[in-house]
Amino acid sequence: MQKNKKLFALLTIVVVAALAASLFAGCKAATQTETTTAEAAAAETTTAEAAEEKTAETVSGEPVAGGIMRMHLNEPVSLDPPNAYESEGIQVVRQIWDGLFTYDPETLEVVPELCEKYEISDDLLTYTFYIKKGVKFHSGKELTAQDFVYSWTRVVLKDTASYLAYHLSAIEGYDAAQDGSSTELTGVKALDDYTLQVTLQYPYADFVNTLGHVVFYPVNQESIEAAGDKAGEIPDGTGPFKFVSWTHDQSIELVRNDDYYGQKAYLDGVLYVIIPEQETAFLEFQAGNLEFTEIPVGQRAATEADPALKDGTIIHPILGLYYYGMNLQAEPFKDNLALREAIIYAIDRQNICDIINEGISSPATGFVPPGIPGFQENAMDFTYDPEMAKQKLEEAGYPNGEGLETLNLGFNTGSGHEKLAEAIQADLAEIGITMEIEGFEWGTMLEKAASGEIIFFRLGWLADYPTMDNFLYSLFYSKSSDNYSEYSNPIVDELLVAARSTVDEDERIAKYREVEKTILKEAAFAPIYFYGTSRVVKTYVKGFVFDNMENYDLATVWLEQ
Repeated sequence: MQKNKKLFALLTIVVVAALAASLFAGCKAATQTETTTAEAAAAETTTAEAAEEKTAETVSGEPVAGGIMRMHLNEPVSLDPPNAYESEGIQVVRQIWDGLFTYDPETLEVVPELCEKYEISDDLLTYTFYIKKGVKFHSGKELTAQDFVYSWTRVVLKDTASYLAYHLSAIEGYDAAQDGSSTELTGVKALDDYTLQVTLQYPYADFVNTLGHVVFYPVNQESIEAAGDKAGEIPDGTGPFKFVSWTHDQSIELVRNDDYYGQKAYLDGVLYVIIPEQETAFLEFQAGNLEFTEIPVGQRAATEADPALKDGTIIHPILGLYYYGMNLQAEPFKDNLALREAIIYAIDRQNICDIINEGISSPATGFVPPGIPGFQENAMDFTYDPEMAKQKLEEAGYPNGEGLETLNLGFNTGSGHEKLAEAIQADLAEIGITMEIEGFEWGTMLEKAASGEIIFFRLGWLADYPTMDNFLYSLFYSKSSDNYSEYSNPIVDELLVAARSTVDEDERIAKYREVEKTILKEAAFAPIYFYGTSRVVKTYVKGFVFDNMENYDLATVWLEQ
């Protein structure tokens, strides 16, 4: 989203979510991972051997090498990890890079990747990460701990700060780097070539959980400086696929990294085909020109009934929230709680989920979706209640909508948001609110919402990692760049930091639940539904797992034909 992450590119506004990181020596706990024998053997496979393998189609169902996986994509904003702040760029970046950690596709637990092992100090403030040896950037330079120091410092420094910098806010020295009073991130140090130490400002219980996010990926300083302002277009990663080309608004091409330190990919490469319209991409899939795409809005039943498509459908809940944002620092939403409440009461979420989304999604009952530890049933009091909406509209000073100017909703085109916007347009009309809708290209939509040019907009947030903090801190902490609604409450800021610092999980969850209910009572924006995903993949594609955060690893994928 994810955020979207993750800002979520397939939606009007997607806020991608991001993560935070830290390290040090002194041990309270340690986690160890070793390179497996299979990985070591795979690391010795030559390009010639890989080429030979891809001609060996097996009859036993075992993976075979070869082929190009063609994936539908919307135009990304950037392929530079700290600037890939939306879902489209993030999914490409995840194929080009590895991070300290990744997420298990089934359990979503963190799994060490570039991290050999790590230790946590007794006071929970210092983390020490031991980096795998022999890992190389695609340009040939060996990865060292200093690359993490450079990368994370670059994310937060005032002059180079990433949109996602707030994910590193728990690290010591963050504030000074952000305001320009320091040119270093003092909490991040390379003790030697393969030992990274991170010191936090306060204990952050979920810290390691955040480290699978792309904002923490290591970049090569030499490549970044050589690329200049083109750094987002010529990535130099550490992962199983290497970047080849990006033809804007057409395609992005990747090729297998035969010098990869781990298990090499089976695929020869990946072709991301950039198509802005969901329906057009689906037609290309049906014509055999794509291996993976979205199922367009309204076509779930037909796809599941199609003998040629039904076995490739991927439909399940995901950790995400779809909502309508309102800029709380702009009229008419500013200081008008009753107006915001009227809008929320007026929306028929069940109708949207059942009719438009064909049961793929479920009505939002709060900000944090099911599947996140700490999810609370019916966290918000708002239900579909047109009469209450009319009452609130009158309290707001606009009886039957009189005196209220037309609300202009912005959304990103091509992903089915028009139909939903039209349904909500009709809901609001029933209580006297006139709403006009206007679609924009994805990047333009994000810019206009961030600048305040659009004050009523559709957003989506997909989990970067499965914690309540990723939804509440990212979307509502006053200094978070994913806080598009410009919500600001000093008490909530304090409660969020207090929750982050609470070691006991039950106590921490209780504090986050308190924060969620507080923000819901302020009607910070209009929750619409909890996401479900609806994708389709060719049945000859094997080893493809699309997890509940909409992540996937193409290194495990192989083509049966």
